[in-house]
Amino acid sequence: MRTDRTRRQNLRRAALQENLLADLPRGRNADHIGVPPHSHFEPIKNLLATESLQFEASKNLDAKRFLGVLNGVVVEGARLSDGRTTRYVHRGVPIGVGDDRHCVLLAGSRAGKGRNILIPAQILASRDTSLFSLDPKGTSAYLTARYRAEVLNQRVVVFDPMEICGTHTRRYRASLNPIDLMLRKEPRRLVFTAQIVAEASIISGESRDRHWDDCSRDFVAGILVHVATHERYAKNRDLVTVWHLISEATAPDPNDPARAWLETEMLANESFGGFVRTAARNFYGRTGGEFSSVLSNLRKHTNWFGYESLKPCLIGKTVDPCELKSSSAAWYVAVEAMQMANFRGWLRMMVQLALAAHEEEPKQHGPNTQFLLDEYHVLGTLSCVESAAGLMAGLGVSLHTVLQDLAQLQASHSKTWETFIANSGVVQAFGIADHTTAEYLSKRLGQAQTLSRSTTSPTFDQATRDAASGENWSVSVHPLMTPDEIIRYFGRNDPLQRSLVLRPGYRPMICQRVCYDQHEIFEGRYYAGE
Repeated sequence: MRTDRTRRQNLRRAALQENLLADLPRGRNADHIGVPPHSHFEPIKNLLATESLQFEASKNLDAKRFLGVLNGVVVEGARLSDGRTTRYVHRGVPIGVGDDRHCVLLAGSRAGKGRNILIPAQILASRDTSLFSLDPKGTSAYLTARYRAEVLNQRVVVFDPMEICGTHTRRYRASLNPIDLMLRKEPRRLVFTAQIVAEASIISGESRDRHWDDCSRDFVAGILVHVATHERYAKNRDLVTVWHLISEATAPDPNDPARAWLETEMLANESFGGFVRTAARNFYGRTGGEFSSVLSNLRKHTNWFGYESLKPCLIGKTVDPCELKSSSAAWYVAVEAMQMANFRGWLRMMVQLALAAHEEEPKQHGPNTQFLLDEYHVLGTLSCVESAAGLMAGLGVSLHTVLQDLAQLQASHSKTWETFIANSGVVQAFGIADHTTAEYLSKRLGQAQTLSRSTTSPTFDQATRDAASGENWSVSVHPLMTPDEIIRYFGRNDPLQRSLVLRPGYRPMICQRVCYDQHEIFEGRYYAGE
């Protein structure tokens, strides 16, 4: 009896093992003759029949990411001054994905990534989906803030230091004062928050030696905690005060000319186990050229603390980024595109504090917060975003990293850039113009079988005796699409307005991109002026 039971178990085990290998194209066993690679795009009819891709544009209760439409009708518009013909997609079947992983958008300059992807994403995101939008030019806030606030009843916050988002968004403006935020947290998190601000302010890699950045970062954290805890600054606990202190860091103490007055004040601060005092000792204990170099580096990286236009965004009562996870909110961080490099420290701080809040806040109100990081490469290397790409999808964060090409990602994350791709549920690309990105996409698409024709000139005897035509056909394997073909068929001026979508575990797919101001599903859902 036991022998029969053992035999049946062995048979079931063997059958299971065969099932695990049954659909493999090659190498099922030592004698298996496999088939060549045969990648292909998912047929449109299959996409239309796939329930998980269906997108209800009116409500989007499943909090899906909008990708575009299928079977849309292309309508030609006016001819531009440079001779190009404008084309817009109407109607069609909208599709989206409910993947809670990250997303990477690759679209070249002037390809229409805002008009085709980012603005539609912020219009169609569900009411319960929180948004954090890095908003070059302020277009996202201008077009979608009022809709999300007044129609979707979502809490909206606009950070607009250069007043580029339109007067109708002024009612949503607020301040994120990191020192006020530090004081609202549990005491054990105060120093941690100070270090986040210091990390954002001092951008690694701009100094040849990390020593100067590390020393500057430690002192910034020390001053932040000093301003947060010293009674002298009770009415001015903000980064503007920190900026003034850094500018006066070497001013002599009237009672002890051998020391700076700030040094004396910080050495007397016993807060948080001597954190402030230690920062002062480490900074002022340096001498000669080392001290001058650290101070110069410190002032260079923190000069944005004193920008007059930024003051309304840095002082006073703060909003709390934890609301992005614990409730439904949309935050817009807007700066003119040409000024993003000057405001880089502030932008980095906003991103890092928002990400840290998702790790801190235990309560999650709805789907993952969508971090729409347009022109991401401007931020430089952000270790917290690297961590978020690998870990924070489970903490309520979905990164939507927007790049013009992969070289931008490789420049800021030279050793870990593939982490962003590997942890993304969607990679969408169009308007690509560089070979590096096109070659990477070509490799991701895999290889397909092709029928090749070759000709030779047969001899008279071969032609008469064997009826040889000199024509030969053979099946060979080639890339599904070459880099040149990717650039051409998914280009900015593609007549069908196609975009390429790659999803791990699925065949590649093609959909059509639509403009928020030309397609009917967006009508009445964005601000079009008074």
